[in-house]
Amino acid sequence: MAARVDYNALKARTLGSGTDEEAVTVNTRALIDKVLARYSGEWTVLRELLQNAADAGATKVTIKFETYPSATVPLPQTGSASDVLKHVVTNHTVNRLLVTNDGQPFNDNDWSRLKRIAEGNPDETKIGAFGVGFYSVFADCEEPFISSGKEAMAFYWKGNSLFTRRLQLSVSDSSKDTSFVLDYRNTTSAVPPLLQVSQFLASSLTFVGIQNLELWLDDYNILTLSKKTAPSSAVEIPHDIETKTSDGLMKIKSVIQEVSQIDGSWMDIVGWRLPRSGASNFDSLRNNDQAPAMRNFFSRLTRASASKEDVSSRTAKSRDDTVEKSLTSRSSTVIFLNVNTATIETFTSRSFKDELERATKKPPPKTTKLAILTSPHIPEAHVNDSSSGKAASADVFASILPTRSGRIFIGFPTHQTTGLRAHISAPSVIPTVERESIDLNARWVRTWNMEMLRAAGIVCRIAFSSEMTTLNSDIQRSLAKSGKSKVRVDDIQASLPAAVNTARTFSFQESTPSAQTGQIIEDAFWTCNNKASIDVLSTCGVLPNHEVRITPKNLSFMEGIPALPEQLVSDAKTFVDRLIDYGLITEITVSDIKSALERSALSAQHVHEFLVWLGEQSKSGKLDKSTVKNLLSVAVANEEASDGKSSQVIVLGSMKAFLNPNKIPADLPVPSWTMPFRYTRHLSRADLEEYGWEELQIVPWLKWLLEEAGNRNTLSANQDLTQSPKFAAQVLPVLSKQWDVLSQSSKITITELLAPQTIIPTKYGMRKPGDAYFPSVKVFDDLPIVTGLNSVKDKILVALGVRKTLELGVVFSRLLSDAAQPGGAITNEKSEKQHIRLIQYLASVREDIPTTDIQRLRDTPICPKEVQQDPHRFSAERYKVSTLYEPRLALRELGLPILSWSGPYRSGSPEGKLLVVLGLRTTPSAGELIETMARAAKNGDGKLRDKAMAYFIANHYINNYGAYDFSQVTLPFLPLQSSGSLSTPSHCFTDEGAALLGFDVLKQGLQPHAAKFGVRTHPPMDECIAVLLRKPPTNKKEARTLFAYFSGRLSEINSANIPRLSQAKFVPIVTSKAQSEKPAAPRYVSPQTCFLGGSDNYGEIFDFVDFGQEANTFLLKCGSKQEPTKLEIAQILVNEPARISSTFRDPEKYLNLLRNLADALPALKKEKDLLKAMKRAPFLLASKDIVSTPIMTDRADEADDFDDEEAHGIKEWRLTSAADAIIVDDYPSYSLFRTDILAAPQETALEDFYYNLGSPLLSSLIEESATYGSQVHDQKSAVRLQKQICERSRLFLHDQPPDAIKHDSKWLEKSLKVISVSSIKLRRSLKGRNLHHVDRRSAAVTQSGRDYTLWISGSGIDYYQVSQSLVHLLLNRPKLHSALTLELLLKTELKELGARGFNVSRILRQKAAEKRLADQQQQLEEERRRIEDQEKAWNDSQQKQASEQAKEPGIPGGFPTESPQAKTGTQKLGEVENDEPIRRVPQGLFETWRNRLGLNEAPKPARPQSSSGGSIPNPNHQAITNGEEPPPPYAQENKPRQPKTLTANPVTAPHQMQQNLLSAIKKSRAYNSNALYSRGETNQIAETRSYCDEKMAQNLTFIASGAHGINIFLSTQQQQQLPPTDPSTFLTQHSAGLSAFASLLKEAASVFALDLASLNIFYDKGRSIAFNRQGSIFCNYLYFQQLHEERLVRGDGDRGDALLYWWVTLCHELAHNLVSDHSAEHSYYIEGFVMEYARRVVTKLGETAPGGKRVRGELLVEID
Repeated sequence: MAARVDYNALKARTLGSGTDEEAVTVNTRALIDKVLARYSGEWTVLRELLQNAADAGATKVTIKFETYPSATVPLPQTGSASDVLKHVVTNHTVNRLLVTNDGQPFNDNDWSRLKRIAEGNPDETKIGAFGVGFYSVFADCEEPFISSGKEAMAFYWKGNSLFTRRLQLSVSDSSKDTSFVLDYRNTTSAVPPLLQVSQFLASSLTFVGIQNLELWLDDYNILTLSKKTAPSSAVEIPHDIETKTSDGLMKIKSVIQEVSQIDGSWMDIVGWRLPRSGASNFDSLRNNDQAPAMRNFFSRLTRASASKEDVSSRTAKSRDDTVEKSLTSRSSTVIFLNVNTATIETFTSRSFKDELERATKKPPPKTTKLAILTSPHIPEAHVNDSSSGKAASADVFASILPTRSGRIFIGFPTHQTTGLRAHISAPSVIPTVERESIDLNARWVRTWNMEMLRAAGIVCRIAFSSEMTTLNSDIQRSLAKSGKSKVRVDDIQASLPAAVNTARTFSFQESTPSAQTGQIIEDAFWTCNNKASIDVLSTCGVLPNHEVRITPKNLSFMEGIPALPEQLVSDAKTFVDRLIDYGLITEITVSDIKSALERSALSAQHVHEFLVWLGEQSKSGKLDKSTVKNLLSVAVANEEASDGKSSQVIVLGSMKAFLNPNKIPADLPVPSWTMPFRYTRHLSRADLEEYGWEELQIVPWLKWLLEEAGNRNTLSANQDLTQSPKFAAQVLPVLSKQWDVLSQSSKITITELLAPQTIIPTKYGMRKPGDAYFPSVKVFDDLPIVTGLNSVKDKILVALGVRKTLELGVVFSRLLSDAAQPGGAITNEKSEKQHIRLIQYLASVREDIPTTDIQRLRDTPICPKEVQQDPHRFSAERYKVSTLYEPRLALRELGLPILSWSGPYRSGSPEGKLLVVLGLRTTPSAGELIETMARAAKNGDGKLRDKAMAYFIANHYINNYGAYDFSQVTLPFLPLQSSGSLSTPSHCFTDEGAALLGFDVLKQGLQPHAAKFGVRTHPPMDECIAVLLRKPPTNKKEARTLFAYFSGRLSEINSANIPRLSQAKFVPIVTSKAQSEKPAAPRYVSPQTCFLGGSDNYGEIFDFVDFGQEANTFLLKCGSKQEPTKLEIAQILVNEPARISSTFRDPEKYLNLLRNLADALPALKKEKDLLKAMKRAPFLLASKDIVSTPIMTDRADEADDFDDEEAHGIKEWRLTSAADAIIVDDYPSYSLFRTDILAAPQETALEDFYYNLGSPLLSSLIEESATYGSQVHDQKSAVRLQKQICERSRLFLHDQPPDAIKHDSKWLEKSLKVISVSSIKLRRSLKGRNLHHVDRRSAAVTQSGRDYTLWISGSGIDYYQVSQSLVHLLLNRPKLHSALTLELLLKTELKELGARGFNVSRILRQKAAEKRLADQQQQLEEERRRIEDQEKAWNDSQQKQASEQAKEPGIPGGFPTESPQAKTGTQKLGEVENDEPIRRVPQGLFETWRNRLGLNEAPKPARPQSSSGGSIPNPNHQAITNGEEPPPPYAQENKPRQPKTLTANPVTAPHQMQQNLLSAIKKSRAYNSNALYSRGETNQIAETRSYCDEKMAQNLTFIASGAHGINIFLSTQQQQQLPPTDPSTFLTQHSAGLSAFASLLKEAASVFALDLASLNIFYDKGRSIAFNRQGSIFCNYLYFQQLHEERLVRGDGDRGDALLYWWVTLCHELAHNLVSDHSAEHSYYIEGFVMEYARRVVTKLGETAPGGKRVRGELLVEID
């Protein structure tokens, strides 16, 4: 971090230095122009001059415009004053502005301040604060002149400096007035719009002390304004208003109110508008672009926006332009203004005062004034209609009257509006510099101004309270005159317009341009009260806000509640909204209405209004049900009789229902708790329900009629339903009309109410419904028949109980008696026919029989039954009809009781239908038939049983016997198969297999009908399983049969049964013995522990059974499997390893089990508990070698016939845990310690299995320590081996899985080092055991920290030992063959490896690239060293010349060696000069070199020229065929250029030139490389791109990678043109040429040691030979094809021409790495490349040309 600088000490030293001091100078003209740029408002000059006059205490100001006559438009010929005045306004231009005031003359301080800018007026009571206002006159006046009292001052310019001269005036020239004379700098200023000027002057007169203003145009008095002020009166400040602002800086001391009168008189020319068709010549001047752009004064005065529709334009449009008789005539009017002026005392701290004084150059005032101007309300009747010029006056004074939004006045109006209809004059408000708005940005000024605005809001509130006090006084005086005691709505109508005007005046809107200004005023207005209280006008007079409410229009019935008048709410909506927003006034509340209702009763008219309002509020959700109920509870209405007098009081709270005349006629009596219909007739049902009332229903109405039937105070005798037939004839039709829509419960209730009452009129009087009969009942004459109810429906009477039939008791007594009843028409019949006659009669009157009588008939025994032996006879005993059956043969055969019936019986006849209704049986039930069958079987009546069973089967579906629950049958009636016994349906089955488990089987003949009797096919599965488990099969045959039965019912074995079956031991395991022995008792196992079929692998350790395919299916369902799962095998191995091992007695079988587990290792890993047990249990098989002494034999070759291990050792297998079994991954170490360890089986799958269970690797148990001799001197073999290891390790690791790789080849390159030593000894030890072995090695690896060292010894490398040492570094678990594979890769040549199938092409390419890169780096390094030597020699020579001070000029005509960037001799290497370099013109350099190289001997045809400035050496140029233009040569002949005068620059050092060239070569890069590329500086030179246009790169497509790694591109245009160039076809056709071209470019690039990756070949039939794209060089194959390909491919041409051509091309493109454009600087660098690398290219040319040695020698001599 940089050291800290003591700037205080540095500043002190600077001020104390002895250098001359210099004053800061100011360009006065520029300063004034910049100041005036801030004064962008309208009427700036007039405003400032009027303000100065007001500050001087002037009472009168005269403004006069003096004009120039028009030079082109003559005076009108009429000579009338009106026409002349129009001509002046239209065509004259303003020459001078003269402003005169009668204020106090200038004193010396004033004259001094006038000369100083930005000093301001130090008087805190004055407006000026910045001291720049007067200088606004310089916007249009070049040299103003001021005369005041006895002195005058003139301003004049000298250059950009402003000077003044003062003059003492003589007595004759002196004046008490002050005059400002402004002569305009141009003569094109038009006369300003008079109406706008008049409006500005009128508004300027508002708050200032000026009393008279005159406006003159030449000698025409255009406008005269005079202001008068009535005596002021003090305004009482309400006690609840806080007069101090929120920050405490200001406090209102007092407020006075005064009325100002302004008299205005003007010529009518003020309202005249210049016709559009008569535009003056000055309009063209103003619109002429060639006219001088001067900011003249009147252009500033008339800067109104073109889109702004001001008041004057609206008036002008409304006027009739043809009425111009006398524009010199005068009009006059008078306006009145209310002004409330407050005296404000300020309280500022010392620091605040100082900061404010620093900002404004004056201290803040201790007291100040603030005025509020409002428009008084003037009734239309009082408007002075006699005022002349009424329309124009409205416009002249429009800006005075704040009809929309007032403005802030700081002496004069600013652009800032107040947000309310009132002007606010605040002289102490600090404006911005241009004085058009309030400064709310500067810190201290902002605080001051915000406090001033808050004070303005408080004064506005005081003014509002004063207006309300005045209104209240007016209302009280009016009330006293009328003699009233309370104020009502009519009493406030006269004061209402004034109240609306006041409310609208203080209605705040958004202020502009700063909305914050209006917001501050508004906040202070509404929050200045100590209590939230404000007086407002209500329907009961002026009252505090908390007593006033906002009432809807439909609450006219609440006249006693003070509310805001509707006109005030609608016309002053904004003000009322603010009252609501601030919570000062609320809408009328329920409590208000309730109190009013409690105080007075409602009239009949108001009842309807009250109910309508209440319903609306309830429906809208504003009132809840309880509130509505409370209001109704206190509401009382006086019901008026027909004569207008009050007849009774209606308590609305007691009302419960309303009347619907569509249900109950309104003329009928209703209960007292029902609202009279006349009050509800205009209300909807929904409205009435909102009151909690319900519609009066028929049921409660009838109840009330019956309850009050005897009460004559409520109902008269004519309204008694139980006594008056007439009234009953009115009520019952109402019930009949509503009967169909009544609910069933209501019908029942009505029936219960009316049935016991005498409500039916009959011919014998009022009777109960049950005692009355329909007129159709004419059996007896003495019956009470209903009369007078013709409009009542019969069903109503029937429902009430009126009878359509005789009573059964009568019927029974008269029809069934032996003698005829008196008066009866029925004669006696025979006793055996009595029940038939009774049925026939009842069938004839079936529809009229009451339900109770039908039930009585059912319960009464009225019919006899047949005698079974004789169907024609019947029993003397009577039975209920429901106990008898129809007289049918099938039923008789079943022995059922049959109805006695003489003659044919028809079930479809009326009698048959009636009998069915009475319960006559048509079919027996299933239970009855079962009882019949069981009883017959018990009694031995087989015939009856068979008939009953046949009937049951035949009518099973017809009679729906299937719905019967046969499981409940307890009587056995079904015969069984094996015996003659009977069974119930739930205890027998149809399948023969059920007998195997001991269940009963239904008789074979009935099995087809088993389902009809409810017999199931099989017993329940749960019962079957229970029997199976209780009595399992004892042998294989029984098991096969029984299990086969269960296999047929597999679908019934559900998830609940399977666990039970799978764990139960019912599968018999029979041990086979000799035939002579008796079979042993079976052993039972569960299905889940046995397996199906047989197994050679597992048969000895698991139970395998086979009961046949069908039976085995059942066991599979129960959980048996074909063979044990891996998990089961693992479990049994973990639990019983010793038993299994002893059972197998063969390690190979045991290993097979382990191999199966190894295959299932992923599944075993999921079983966490089992895996833990496997890691601990000793179930793994491991071997230990026991070496035996070899047996000597005479046969020498006997050892060759046997494996060494088999011949000399014994392998002992043991069961062990995973931790004790060692995985052999180091075979040499295993050979040493094989007799001391338990080795895991050497199989890949088993080794992985053991490893996952925790078996250690042998390599991890081996500790190696190497001792090695001294390092040999020659380490080349070690370096070569290290490179070979890194190279071949890629091939070795290529096919290895990622998880097997421990370290990759990149790690080897960084971490492995190979060292050759004289000898190596390796000591191996086994961890935990006192065993070790030492032997000599030719290779070993040791570790030091994170680095590893491979030690090698001996004359030849033992690649196998090297591989053994390396595989443990490369692989996690190397295999036995890993070292052999690596050995093969290390000692075999790459080409041979490629022949064996290894991918070695990438390595070969990398080696070639590395060699090429090494060669290039070596060449570049040699270049760098040579440049350093040259730099040293150059510096030595320069120092020598400097010491001798030699000044010899340069040799003229010398070879150009200076670089355009050359600097002085002290320039550092690599620095680049920013100045423009000397543009050097190549002097035929390429042509000179052609001559020197002997390439210009043959004649050459003329060649086209290119833009680079030289010609290309192309001696064998051939014509281009196919109509194509020949390719341009790469250089151009020199053209004469204009000489350029150059400043002498020092000679550029040769090493600097070479360094730049070397930098250009290094900047070359591969196309699309990520390397950062920085091209040389680009000069914008207009040139035509031809052969070197890099834009070509945007149209190329990569198609292949060619010879030497050079990429090939094809133009997209070639691919799109017809015929299109296909990339594959193109490569096939030109493969030889492209390879030759690539080889040629490689040879040319080798001259520069250029990276071939930066070279590219492209093919395009354009004019581009080559181009440089961000350091990547592209060469066009087209030009090689046309110029050189044929000869080079044939091999009979000179390669030198082609090499020279493309070498020069590369020189050109490499120069673009330094300079992008084709400039002299670019040509200079081309020459530099040619000179620098000429020797190398000459060498290349000598090697390629015929007689290479001779050419090379001659060239070298010439160069030297």
